[in-house]
Amino acid sequence: MKQKIQTLLTQMNHGLVEREEAIKTALLTVLSGENLVLIGPPGTGKSMIARRIAEILETHQDTGYFEYLLTKFSTPEEIFGPLSITELKADRFKRNTTGYLPTVQIAFLDEIFKASSSILNSLLTIF
Repeated sequence: MKQKIQTLLTQMNHGLVEREEAIKTALLTVLSGENLVLIGPPGTGKSMIARRIAEILETHQDTGYFEYLLTKFSTPEEIFGPLSITELKADRFKRNTTGYLPTVQIAFLDEIFKASSSILNSLLTIF
């Protein structure tokens, strides 16, 4: 197991400079089923780390990955999936969540602090 983790870390670190600690932390949070917040200026590799983890784990298992750049104009439908019109006609509130945040194992929400309060409040229910 130790050798497999070391191989994953080597693959993820390839081409990145001074990101070993962030990559180790990100891999640890994924393996333990926890969440991670990466804070830093643009261009420091936050999205690259998320994409690398998703890419490497996709080769080992069918996880699913969701990435979205949030703005103050983002709506819950963009994150959680659109409402199902057929279900609404039947007087039921249901979202089509396939491929959206509720159905994936790994998600990267960029610029989360720029999101509206409706998005942030909705995210509290899933973490």
